[in-house]
Amino acid sequence: MKETVGKVLGSILRSTLISIVMFLVVFSVITGEFPPNLSRIKTAYQSLQRMTQLSREIQNKQKALQNQYAAEGMVEDADVQALQELNLKRAEIGANLLGDAAPPEVSSKEMTELKKQVQEMQNQVFRLQQRVNELEGQSK
Repeated sequence: MKETVGKVLGSILRSTLISIVMFLVVFSVITGEFPPNLSRIKTAYQSLQRMTQLSREIQNKQKALQNQYAAEGMVEDADVQALQELNLKRAEIGANLLGDAAPPEVSSKEMTELKKQVQEMQNQVFRLQQRVNELEGQSK
């Protein structure tokens, strides 16, 4: 009986040690550092959790916007902008998941210009969708 318990505990211990070594090797390969910087594991895990949470929020927001569009035929610009901001946050977290690099600084003038371009593109998409709806209505 003691032999069996000893063998089982030995197998569990070997399996655990092999798993830890494999994790460290994979983490070293992903980060490109050897020995791996273990303090980054906690921040990477927190970033991964935040990314997962944002992904759920994005999916829920997209479903709500699709339902609103199906019911009303249009969506509010503020809702679309909020969805874009969530996507941007998720992209930033993903880009910095295992890196310590800070996102590039963007001046307020550049940010204003980018927001203006995004708004113009949204307006174009909205006009195209209206045109598609008109053509569908004519073809029926």
